[in-house]
Amino acid sequence: MRKLIAIFAAALALAACQKPYTTQIDLAVNHEEIILPSSLEGHCFITVYSNSTWTISVTEGANWASLGASSGEGIDYVRLDFTENLGTVERKATVRVSGSGKTCEIIVTQPAA
Repeated sequence: MRKLIAIFAAALALAACQKPYTTQIDLAVNHEEIILPSSLEGHCFITVYSNSTWTISVTEGANWASLGASSGEGIDYVRLDFTENLGTVERKATVRVSGSGKTCEIIVTQPAA
């Protein structure tokens, strides 16, 4: 009986290995909004889910935030670096991800010091 179970388990494992995982998501991101700390500079990560190539960018004029990549393919993450907000005004930027004929936007907010 144990032999039969072992053979069945091995057959299932082989069958499972033959089909690589592919996503059925055209385009999605793991955040709609990111609120950053005001008193620190640092980074966070944005995960992009897609079944094809995509591009990512930060709004022009948001020189306090930058991305570690400008494009990718499939499921991947992109590092978002930001500087400390020493000002008295809240800062906002938009991260735009485009691919598969769709666009996702993430609003990034950093409160004033």
